[in-house]
Amino acid sequence: MNKVACHYCGLPFKALRVQPGREYFCCSGCAIASRVPVDANGKFPANPTLLTAMAVGFAFFNQLLFWLLTILLAREGKIPASAKFETVSLTLGMITWLALVVAQWRLGARRWVDAFVVVLTAGLLVNGFATGSPVCAALGNAALVAWSARGFLKKKTPVKQADGG
Repeated sequence: MNKVACHYCGLPFKALRVQPGREYFCCSGCAIASRVPVDANGKFPANPTLLTAMAVGFAFFNQLLFWLLTILLAREGKIPASAKFETVSLTLGMITWLALVVAQWRLGARRWVDAFVVVLTAGLLVNGFATGSPVCAALGNAALVAWSARGFLKKKTPVKQADGG
């Protein structure tokens, strides 16, 4: 294993195979944050990564919204309508989870710890479908969203070469 520095935050970590000129990231959050540029005025110009993040955020928000509607309709005794909103919430949960996993994979988040988080959140999603519990799917997606966004909390440092040294 070779030590490399994160291309975004500069933190050192170990990588199996170091290829010259390749960008390495310590976490999926740094991989995503590095692809969302900020101009001199602090504005985010539109790019595919930003649009994908906004679409995933919108889907996650609606997953939570439909989960809330499920609860409210069940309290009013409207069980058939509640069941439909539960299905919509779980479906949006699956779409959100898949979009996050594909985005992380495409951005280079392929470390064992990323895979571990994906498996854990997949377990929550599967449990949500098996038990008809939108809260499990929402918790799994909330954990995956937090895991994916943690790079935005790190301070960007000047780019360091990942030369294995």
